[in-house]
Amino acid sequence: MMKYSKHGETFYIIRNAVAAVLVSAAALVAAYCIIGMSNDRREAENLRIVEQGVRRAAAECYAAEGFYPQSLDYLVENYNLSWDKNECIVHYSPITSNIMPDIRVAAK
Repeated sequence: MMKYSKHGETFYIIRNAVAAVLVSAAALVAAYCIIGMSNDRREAENLRIVEQGVRRAAAECYAAEGFYPQSLDYLVENYNLSWDKNECIVHYSPITSNIMPDIRVAAK
């Protein structure tokens, strides 16, 4: 049986400690990246939901009243449309009363 010197034991202790720190750091970096990607996906999904809501309200207005409204305010007042104005910007550009407006939603 081979006996390690005190210097050899110290080397293995330091090596194992450094390996543990590196593995922990890699795990933290991976978790940070995964959380960042998850937040990006959540934000994109929220923007998609807002855009669908605006489109749905415009289509409902067209079905009920026979025209697409000239302003987003009309949908807010008459079709219960709402969104967090601190999170996104809704671009609503009417074309004519019988063509679906150009609707885009962007993050602030």
